[in-house]
Amino acid sequence: MILITRYRELYDYECSANAQLLTMIESVPEISRTDPRFQRSLNLCAHLALGRENWLSVMAAERRELATWFEADATLESLRPRFAALEKRWGAYLAALTDDQLEDTFTFMEGNGVTYRVLIEGQLIQLNGHACYHRGQVALLVDMLGGTTVDTDYIDWIYFRDLRYGEVTEAVGEG
Repeated sequence: MILITRYRELYDYECSANAQLLTMIESVPEISRTDPRFQRSLNLCAHLALGRENWLSVMAAERRELATWFEADATLESLRPRFAALEKRWGAYLAALTDDQLEDTFTFMEGNGVTYRVLIEGQLIQLNGHACYHRGQVALLVDMLGGTTVDTDYIDWIYFRDLRYGEVTEAVGEG
C-alpha cells in the first residue's frame, strides 16, 4: 500500500470516530448539560477541531495566525458544522499530498519564541494519536453525565472494511 493511502485511511477513521464522538455528546441528557463536565467535553471537542485547523494552516503554509489551542466556551451547536468544514479541508489536503511530501518539513513557533521543525508524516501520526486520547476523555465525561458512549477503536472501524480480516467464525475466549 502506498504510504499516503494509509494516512488517508486513518483520517477516514478519524472522521467516523469524530461523528460518533459528537453523537455521544448529543446523547447527554438535558438535565446534565449544566454540569461543568459537559462544558469540558465540548471544549475538548473544540480542541480537537482547533488542533486540526491550526496544524493544517501551518502544514499547508497558509500563513495565517494560529488560533488558541483551547476554548473555554465551545457550544454544542457549533461542533458539527465545524468538524464538517475541517474534514472537507483536510480531505482536500490529504488528497493532494504525495508520499514524497510526507518527508517534507514545516516550521512553527510556540508562544515562547521557540521554533520547531517537524516532518509532515510525524505530525499526521501525532494528530491521529492525540485525537484518540481526547476522544477517550470525552467518552469518560459522557459516561459520567449519563450519556451513551460508543467504542471508537480503530479495529472496530476497520474490521468490516478490510477483507484481510475475514469473517467471524467463532467467539474467541468463551468457554
